[in-house]
Amino acid sequence: MAKSINHKRRRREIRAKSLELFAKYGFAAVNFGMIASECHVSRTLLYTYFKDKRAIFNESIDEATSCIAETYREVKASRQGADAKLRQLCMAVFALLYDSRDFLCVIIDFLRDRRKKGRKVPVENVLRHTLGLKRIIHSLIAEARHRGEYDALLNINRATSLIYSQFEAAILRIGISGGAEISDSIGALNTILLSFRGQRAGP
Repeated sequence: MAKSINHKRRRREIRAKSLELFAKYGFAAVNFGMIASECHVSRTLLYTYFKDKRAIFNESIDEATSCIAETYREVKASRQGADAKLRQLCMAVFALLYDSRDFLCVIIDFLRDRRKKGRKVPVENVLRHTLGLKRIIHSLIAEARHRGEYDALLNINRATSLIYSQFEAAILRIGISGGAEISDSIGALNTILLSFRGQRAGP
């Protein structure tokens, strides 16, 4: 009897192996032959899963960001206050970033290589996810202010930008320093969220 193949698992395995190669050699240096060899499959079989290495790269981004979307659905359905929901969402984003150090380095390398070659940087997917996350953060801050959890005079747009900048700072730390720790990002986040409460923050 022919052995049953779990195609979803194989796609995940191909993505994982490809990201390892991208991180080790750089996105530009990796070709489909290298990926097929690392995955112990033929190039022909590899093409039945992905049309090219960009497709692997794009699916990896979609997979990572879908985790955030799932977390938000869980957060939204909970009965916590808006501040607690925002904290939970931010923790999930930080966890994703710090658990995906190699992938972040691959993304940075990919974008740098495109710019160096004078090619258009494909930011459509990234912008879509960026704007989606910003909208979520904005709505939670607005809810927290409306419920009196945050200061009534808090500027929601500036607060949203400040929170989002912490994700950008985390990416920079991870990309530059191999010793970057999630505790640093969480500490900065807690300080910022406490400041949103204004005079209620206490000593």
